[in-house]
Amino acid sequence: MHIDNFFATSNSAVSDADYVIFGIPYDATQSFKPGSRFAPNAIREASWNLESYSVYFDYNLDFARIADAGNVNCDGNFEEVSERVSKLFEEINGIPIALGGEHSISYMVARNLEDFVYVVFDAHLDLREGFDSNPYNHACTTRRVMEIADEVIIAGARSATKEEREFAENSGIEVHYSWDLLEYGFDDLLDTLESKDRIYLSLDMDVFDPAFAPGVSTPEPIGIHPYDFLRVLDEIGDRIIAFDVVEVIPDVNKVTQTLAAKMVNEFIASNASLRF
Repeated sequence: MHIDNFFATSNSAVSDADYVIFGIPYDATQSFKPGSRFAPNAIREASWNLESYSVYFDYNLDFARIADAGNVNCDGNFEEVSERVSKLFEEINGIPIALGGEHSISYMVARNLEDFVYVVFDAHLDLREGFDSNPYNHACTTRRVMEIADEVIIAGARSATKEEREFAENSGIEVHYSWDLLEYGFDDLLDTLESKDRIYLSLDMDVFDPAFAPGVSTPEPIGIHPYDFLRVLDEIGDRIIAFDVVEVIPDVNKVTQTLAAKMVNEFIASNASLRF
């Protein structure tokens, strides 16, 4: 099997692409298992094991214009890396697809967007004002993004401080906890998302139960099933203006990075099949 150092479905120049994949291998604030800096390349490698045809969406990715812009240089501090991400955005005309890196890279992407709803699938609320004296710690990502987003919706959460939970309730953030999704299904979430346009969809791989995604920075039991994420893509795929996959710690059996690569393919298939 041929394996190269770019995403397997890449077939276009960045300036011409409808979808631009790029890595942000930044993991300076990870607080449990480190190593998501290696995830973008591991996800790329895993992508070569996957078919370019989505059976679920009945779409062949060969017909989508997809570019891989490589990795952003992550030397330096958070602001310096963020500036490089913004510089890359000047070249992107299609939908950006960011491969983390830790979850704080979502803010690096979000600051280049306007008029969007931030929909984040995450085991954690990530609503701390600061952590380790750093307002841009991965545990603060949703708190920072909500400062620039029109609205925030969190799905699959099952871990937080009491203060974070109260902040979400007092701030009007809609949270769909994993146990509610597991017991009652996704219809309430899908009903909420039905009216949302211009969605920035962020997928923290720890939203899935560790049985499906063991290679994540902060694994949390009682997670959701990957199939349910496909159902969500089927409903909102054509309204997504940016997508990211974060918090993968490449595992020796390549389970988690393969699931991440699969979700990138399925997102593109969902978007392209509904838009074109």
